[in-house]
Amino acid sequence: MDSTTLRQRERADLEPLLHEEGNNAGDDDESHHHHEDTKATRCPNFSPGSISNLCSATLGAGALSLPYAISMTGIIFGVVFLLLSAYLTIISINIIIEACVVTQQFKFEDVSKRLVGSHMSIALEASLLVFCFGTAVAYIVAVGDILDQGLHSIAFLWEPDSKFVSIYSRERVMILFWTVMLLPLSLQTKLKRLEKFSSLGVLSIIFLVIAAVIHSIIHGDVIGSGANSQEEAATSAEVNSLLWPKSFVSMLQAFPIIIFAFSCQVNVCQIYEELKPASSSITDTSDDEPNVMTLLKLKQQMMKQITRNGIILCTTLYLLIGVFGFLDFTKTTTDDILINYCIQVTHDALMTAATFSVFLAVVVAFPFNILPARVTLKLIFDRLKTKRRRGLCSKATNCFCLDRGLRIDEDSNSQRTSVSLEIDAGSPTQSDARGSSIEPLLDDQFSGQSSSSLVEHVLITLLLSGGALIVAILVPGISIVFGLMGGTAASIISFILPGMFAQKMKERNGSTSRVGKVFVWGGLVIGILTTGTTLYGIFNNDIADGNTCTLK
Repeated sequence: MDSTTLRQRERADLEPLLHEEGNNAGDDDESHHHHEDTKATRCPNFSPGSISNLCSATLGAGALSLPYAISMTGIIFGVVFLLLSAYLTIISINIIIEACVVTQQFKFEDVSKRLVGSHMSIALEASLLVFCFGTAVAYIVAVGDILDQGLHSIAFLWEPDSKFVSIYSRERVMILFWTVMLLPLSLQTKLKRLEKFSSLGVLSIIFLVIAAVIHSIIHGDVIGSGANSQEEAATSAEVNSLLWPKSFVSMLQAFPIIIFAFSCQVNVCQIYEELKPASSSITDTSDDEPNVMTLLKLKQQMMKQITRNGIILCTTLYLLIGVFGFLDFTKTTTDDILINYCIQVTHDALMTAATFSVFLAVVVAFPFNILPARVTLKLIFDRLKTKRRRGLCSKATNCFCLDRGLRIDEDSNSQRTSVSLEIDAGSPTQSDARGSSIEPLLDDQFSGQSSSSLVEHVLITLLLSGGALIVAILVPGISIVFGLMGGTAASIISFILPGMFAQKMKERNGSTSRVGKVFVWGGLVIGILTTGTTLYGIFNNDIADGNTCTLK
C-alpha cells in the first residue's frame, strides 16, 4: 500500500468525522471554546466489540491445559507466570501497534516485511503455518477426548453383548468424525455462514470457567467435598506440593503452554485498523498528512485501552480456571481438564453442558485454522513456481512470452491479501474482524476457478487437515501440542518479531531499544529451553496420561 492510497483511505475515514466538526463550528463562541478545551482531554471512545475481538483472538483451547500447567509450576509460580505473560503480551501488542503507525501497514506480515525484511517474512510465514497446523492438531485431540467421553456415557453401547465394544477405539472415532464433519468444513471456500458463531469461543470458555469454579468449590480435593472426605489433615509437604513447582524442568514444560494461551499478536493489526475514533477526538484538520497521522495516533491510544482491558479479562479467566481446576484435582490433574470431570461416569449436568459448548466451539473453529494455513502454503507453492519459471526463462532463447506470464503472476501474487490467524488461534474461534477478511480473499482466489485450481485446493486441504489428523492420533497429549507451539511459533510471533520491530524503530532515531533486545534474546532462550524440555518429556514419557478418567 503506497502513501497516496493510504492517505485516500484514511481521509475517507476522516471525512464524516470532519464534517461533523464543521457542523458544530457554527455554534456560539462560548460553546465553541468550551468544546475546544474539553475535546483535547477527552478519552478516546471505542466499541466493546473491539475488546470482544481481542478476547476472541486470545481465549481458546489453550485454557484446557492451564490447570495442568499450574500443577507443574505450583500455584505461586503459576500465578506469577500468568501475570508475567499477560504483562509481556500487553507490551508486545503495543510495540506491534507502534510499528503499524510507523510503517502505515495493517497486516502483521506487511509490518514484518517493511521493518525487518523479506528474510524474516519467510520465517513469519513458516511460524504462521506451524501455528495454524498445530492449533488444528490440538482441536482434533480435544474433539477426540470429548467424543470418547460422550460415547462412554451412553450405557447401552457398552453392554457385554454389544458389538460396539469390539469395534470401538478412540482413533476410529476421530477418523470417522474427521471424515464426516471436519474435512467437509475444511474444504469450504466461503466461511461466512460460520461467522455468526464467532462469539462461541469466548462464551464457551467463560461458561467453562464458571462451571470449573463451581465444581471445584463443591467437589474439589482442597475446597469441596474431596477435602472434607479426607481423614487426615494435609501435611506441610502436601501443602508445599500445591504451592511450589515439581522441578525446574516441569516449570520449563509449563511455560510454553502459558505462552500459547496468550498468543493473539497476529490479529491485533487488523483490530487496530478497523477502529474508528469518536469525532470529538479529532482536533487537527489543517491538511491531509496531519489528519492521517492524527487518526493513527488516536486509534493507537484507543488500542492501548482495548489491549489493557482485554488482556486483564483473559488473565482473570485464565487464573480462575488454572487455579481452581488444579485445586479441584491436585495430583491427578490431566493435560486436558475436561477429561478430569469424567462426565461419562458422573453425568454431571453442568460439566456436561460446559464440555458440549467447548466441543461445538472447537468444531466451528477448526476450518478457520485450516484456511490461513492453506493460503500460506499456497503462497509458498506459488513462490516456488515463480522461481522455477524464472529459472526456465533465464535458460530460454526467447523469453518474451514466458517473462510476460511471469510478471503477471508476480503482480497477482503481490495483490493477494494475506489472512490473519485465529488462532488461538488460541481462541477456538475467529473474531468478526478476522472473519470479515476471509471471504473476499476466497472469492478472489476461487471464484471462477479452473479444475486444476480446484484440485490444488482439495489436495492442499487434504494435506493440512489430514496431516493434522495423523499427528493428533500419534501425539501423546494435548499439552505436548501446546508446549511445542508455545516454544516455537508462539515465541517467534509473540516475542522475537516484536522485539525486532522495537529495535528497528529505535534504529531509525539513532538509538537502541532495551525492551527490543530483551524480547529478542529472551524469546530465543525461552523458545530453545522450553522446546527442548518438551521434547525431553516426550522421549522420556514424562507427560500426563491424557486419556485417563480419574474419579475422586
